[in-house]
Amino acid sequence: MLIIELLRRTRLHLLYGLRRQRTRKELLDLDARALRDIGLSREQAIQEGRKHFWQR
Repeated sequence: MLIIELLRRTRLHLLYGLRRQRTRKELLDLDARALRDIGLSREQAIQEGRKHFWQR
């Protein structure tokens, strides 16, 4: 049971990381108005978009 739980948690962390990476990359596609609407500058979006999926 312990191995199954470990595998389940590992899978969830990987899926969350991949989702985080995808949304970070989407920040790079937003125009200035959309970034302004969510309170980010272009520099902040670039900084966040360049992070690896395992980084928080």
